[in-house]
Amino acid sequence: MPDPKWIDKFELKPGTWIFVPSEESRRSGRKIKRLLESRWANPDYYYHLREGGHVQAMKSHTSGKYFLHLDLRQFFSSINRSRITRSLKVRLGYKNAREIAKVSTVPGQTPDSSAFVLPFGFVQSPVLASICLRHSKLGKTLHALSKKTQTKVSVYVDDIIISTQSAEEAQDALTEVKAAAKRSRFPLNADKEEGPAEQITAFNIKLSFSSLTLSEERLSQFLKAYRESDSQRKKEGILGYIESVNSGQSAYFL
Repeated sequence: MPDPKWIDKFELKPGTWIFVPSEESRRSGRKIKRLLESRWANPDYYYHLREGGHVQAMKSHTSGKYFLHLDLRQFFSSINRSRITRSLKVRLGYKNAREIAKVSTVPGQTPDSSAFVLPFGFVQSPVLASICLRHSKLGKTLHALSKKTQTKVSVYVDDIIISTQSAEEAQDALTEVKAAAKRSRFPLNADKEEGPAEQITAFNIKLSFSSLTLSEERLSQFLKAYRESDSQRKKEGILGYIESVNSGQSAYFL
């Protein structure tokens, strides 16, 4: 039988499971989310917790000249009950921290896993993951980098982008972040790593100095969806998104 905290689960892609919370779990998740938001101020460069989302995250880097794109592999499942408890106990005390950790985790989905981990799909998961990241050595390293005059940092769930004014600064940042990620036991996805480079791609958006453009593949997908749709609202949504990234590319739809 499913855990009372969730009523269904499905594998979005290999190794990534989405859990559908029960109504009771949704209610407790909303309470936990409100409590955590009242006790913790998220960094302004955590763009998944603010308006504008990934587009604003990308726009924050357009003054940079060299870029890094890093991806945290299996980010949520790297966060177990012990990590949640450690990250929350300073603000909430051990008892409350442990209780939140228990109600917010599910059994790990890998055959060799005996841990209870944070799932995709729960209401409170994004803010809990963010607090755990910020509390870690990796989070502290990213925060220190964000304070540097010539460096910009953005975090969007498991995507990290860093921009600098020189290749040397970018390489130094990469070295620091990799060491901190290893120490924090937040594994990085080597297949998705980009940079240091003068152009990177994230969220199907190409980023370089003073420039954001949708990738050719993503633009083609939008063009196909636009031409095949009978919904004016959907067409307006597609155009609105494209214009939020690069207004010049909307000319393809005229």
